[in-house]
Amino acid sequence: MEKIEIELDRLTFERAKTLAIVNQSTLSELISHVIERLSEVQKKNDPLMGLYADVTEIVDEIVAEAMEKRGYTGSDE
Repeated sequence: MEKIEIELDRLTFERAKTLAIVNQSTLSELISHVIERLSEVQKKNDPLMGLYADVTEIVDEIVAEAMEKRGYTGSDE
């Protein structure tokens, strides 16, 4: 586990405490959950990440084919 220290204005702190209580969690658990959810949302907002996130080999094939069609080879670096 890593430890962080954050500064929040009073209203945000009170909201966080309330959310933790409502969700029957600690502030640490709440923050971890929020970060996980934001990561999921970001994946959904990125069309390529969301569409191909679980099939990286397909992305590799698409990129290789595109490079080949444009005349690039592995030795062109």
